[in-house]
Amino acid sequence: MRSRVRRPASWVLGAALLAGAALGCAREERVSVEVVGGPHSVCKLPVTFEVDKPWKTNPAEQPLPPEMKRSFHFSRACDLDLKVGKEKVALWVDVDDLKGTNPRKVLGDHDGVGLAGYGEYQYSSPESISTSTVAGRPAAEMAYETKPPDDIPHEQIRKLTVVTPKGTIVLCVASKDPGGQERTRQVYERAKSSLRIVS
Repeated sequence: MRSRVRRPASWVLGAALLAGAALGCAREERVSVEVVGGPHSVCKLPVTFEVDKPWKTNPAEQPLPPEMKRSFHFSRACDLDLKVGKEKVALWVDVDDLKGTNPRKVLGDHDGVGLAGYGEYQYSSPESISTSTVAGRPAAEMAYETKPPDDIPHEQIRKLTVVTPKGTIVLCVASKDPGGQERTRQVYERAKSSLRIVS
């Protein structure tokens, strides 16, 4: 009789330990996020989206000279560094000064499609741009890894262009850290899935 009583007690104890372990894992996987974008944010944008904490802003870049604007007609509106664990991910958003309405063309222009030497160190090509819809608006996406000379780190890059009533934005996420591919994908997917248009 003693053994019959102990087995259920052992089973209940084991189940409690497993439940506690599962709860602990859930707590560890929970990520703290913050919404950026909109007129009152550190990133004044026609969209809002979520980013993981912690993050910090980078100093504003100097405007490009007029002669460079002919080939790169974009202005930096947001520049963040996100660091989770050992991996650092950069996220920035540029606004198309020409207010283009064709997301594939805007993204191609931003990435330098058609310029001399384009794609020299990339695994991707212009054909890797895909069109989609994000937050109910026309969008285009691309993802690639740069493969520069050995003394320069490889870089994982993902880009998203969204056409909004108040302007067209290009959201970029990149990492040069080893193993940064998965973190880049996670940050990009969170921003994309949470992106909303500012009314």
